[in-house]
Amino acid sequence: MAYRDIVVYLDVGEDCAARVRTAIDVAVKHHARLIGVDVSTREALEGESRDLARAIEAEFAAAVRKAGLDFQYHAARPEARTAEQLFSHCADLLVTTQPHPDHRHLSNPAIPKEILTTAGVPMLVLPTGWTGQKAIGEHVVIAWNFSRESTRAVHDSMPILKAASKVFLFVFASNYRDTNQDVQEIKAHLEHHGVEVVLAGWRNTGENDFTSALFAGLDRENADLIVCGAYGHSPLFEDMFGGATRDLLKNISMPVLMSH
Repeated sequence: MAYRDIVVYLDVGEDCAARVRTAIDVAVKHHARLIGVDVSTREALEGESRDLARAIEAEFAAAVRKAGLDFQYHAARPEARTAEQLFSHCADLLVTTQPHPDHRHLSNPAIPKEILTTAGVPMLVLPTGWTGQKAIGEHVVIAWNFSRESTRAVHDSMPILKAASKVFLFVFASNYRDTNQDVQEIKAHLEHHGVEVVLAGWRNTGENDFTSALFAGLDRENADLIVCGAYGHSPLFEDMFGGATRDLLKNISMPVLMSH
């Protein structure tokens, strides 16, 4: 798999410029075409931010031309909700930002959760306040749980994993050991693809939950990207999209590549 078409969602929120910078960096690294999709709501187009909304296309085009990338621009209808209407059906990777609580009314509400779970395309979700100044994909942590979704995420992120300096395999299980056969099998599979893997498992003793253990590992490994499956009721998925402990993820500056 290769990333040849990358969609970045555009709006008038304060995180958009950094989102575009990151999408450009990823597109340059993978020799991809960048497709900007304006997902402004009717309120953004007709309200106080209408002048900013009208400038989205020109600002996106200027930034991408400066990087020397092939690109396209589309404006989604404000009422768009499906993967086709939001131009994700012909993409290899989607780039968006975790919804800002003060700007939800300015960007299509189907992004990111509904599109992630229906498009069949991996999504790079940047945290609120992401500056776009730090490169991602050098030190990657895979949140692995042997599920269909985490398997999908590993395969969808393979271009990034193969280019990374180090990839850490995080497993949270009560019986975790580095020597477990299932752990060694996924490690060998990744290495067969040329991915340098470091085992970073955590034995679940009941003292920590999955998310706390994962974030402790991120600090330890100096990670810059999480790869994980978007399995509907996982702690990380619920944190990302409005679960009971969503505040935990809001407080970290860590991009997440998710697949469903």
